[in-house]
Amino acid sequence: MNKNIKDFIFFTDKENIDKLNHEIRGNFLLQRDEIQDENIEKVQFDNLKFGIYFSKSKENKERILVLKNKKKIKCGHFFINGIKKEFYTDLYFLIMHKEEKDRNVIFEELIEKILEIIKIKDINL
Repeated sequence: MNKNIKDFIFFTDKENIDKLNHEIRGNFLLQRDEIQDENIEKVQFDNLKFGIYFSKSKENKERILVLKNKKKIKCGHFFINGIKKEFYTDLYFLIMHKEEKDRNVIFEELIEKILEIIKIKDINL
């Protein structure tokens, strides 16, 4: 990631994913298709679950925004061993990228940072 990236946390208290998506669209100018359930990447590491939104940045800036909801809300479904399960989380990331290839690089760097934090927590326990 380059030096133009600005990271910050956005706190919210929404009852459901539709209201959260409305808030995201209003504050971050995402397109309607970018916040559809099938376009939210759902990630789970043990007890840590989070959703990731991707948006192509028109400002020519890359950044990662953290969205923290007061409570866990359902943001769709995911499959474990072929079984469909509901996906609940209170943590979301919004990745703004310039090009499609940047999206994957930023995603990989985000996952690496999260795994490093998890590893550090495990070591300190």
